[in-house]
Amino acid sequence: MASSVKNDGSRRNDRISQLPDSLLVQILYLLPTKDAILSKRWHYLWTFVYNFIFTRRSQESKFYGDPYNPVVPKDDTSRRHKFENLRSFIDFVLVHSISISPKIKKFELDCKDLFRDDSQIRRWLSFAAERKVEDVVFLSYGSLLDCTLPESFCTCSSLITLHLRHWYFTDAVIARKSLTSIKLECLLLNDDEILNILSGCPALETMELYEVGGFRRLKISSSKFKRLNLKNHWLLNDNNDHSLEIIAPYLQHLEISGDLKDIKCRLIDVSSMVNANLTFHIACIKDIQADQGEIVDEEDNWHGYQQGFRTLVQDYLQKLSCTTELTIGCWFTEVYF
Repeated sequence: MASSVKNDGSRRNDRISQLPDSLLVQILYLLPTKDAILSKRWHYLWTFVYNFIFTRRSQESKFYGDPYNPVVPKDDTSRRHKFENLRSFIDFVLVHSISISPKIKKFELDCKDLFRDDSQIRRWLSFAAERKVEDVVFLSYGSLLDCTLPESFCTCSSLITLHLRHWYFTDAVIARKSLTSIKLECLLLNDDEILNILSGCPALETMELYEVGGFRRLKISSSKFKRLNLKNHWLLNDNNDHSLEIIAPYLQHLEISGDLKDIKCRLIDVSSMVNANLTFHIACIKDIQADQGEIVDEEDNWHGYQQGFRTLVQDYLQKLSCTTELTIGCWFTEVYF
């Protein structure tokens, strides 16, 4: 039986290494890829794993603080060297797994500075699509990633779930017939782009949009689409119409939260709604004008502004009167009562 030496000089049995290969592969399946290839005992087993998870969250949390708001270290040369090593490591893993593992179930890449090489990212996405990937997570931090999606990934029929953060969508045609869940964070999408996503994913059931701004109309016609989460929506200041329309006759679960600035979110058709959670907040027009250095409107205009939102709340209550569960936030009571 394999053994190792403890700090006090005694020996202990390595029970994990005695497990059968099939069970070890299942254990490795649950680990980040960088941990799965460490042991000599597992030297070749990791190539049978069909989850590829590349993340620097733990390192960024330890050295750079919050991974969602990373602090640039003083030694930028050392930082670049570490990320170059990570790029090489990812290439090594993908090349050495291609002849053994027939497909990829999950491909996750969560790293701030890897998203500077567009050609490399497209190559990794094409690789995942060719291996019939089912779940993809690509997270960037900082500025939007301006990267053209490869055609093979845009039309990947095996993809079931997709999570993107800080990604710039181009005019690529989206055709993912098996995609059931999509989560987008910190993006800018216009009406045509959000429509392109919805029309290209006919099996879509769930959509989460966190700080995804730009679009003013969300029309969901599919009878399979059941759940929508919308948080911190925002609009560009290029139009006097600060409103968002949601048309989703088959939607059953709706959650709108966070800060909507001064956006009037109108529920045009939500006739199948079962559960609604509306805990968002809309800023006072006086606060918005003050932040922008504008002159605050007269009192009569202020009352008209308030009455407009009171009418909006009344419309919410009417449209959602048949739901089995309705949760409202403090903003509703401030406006209505």
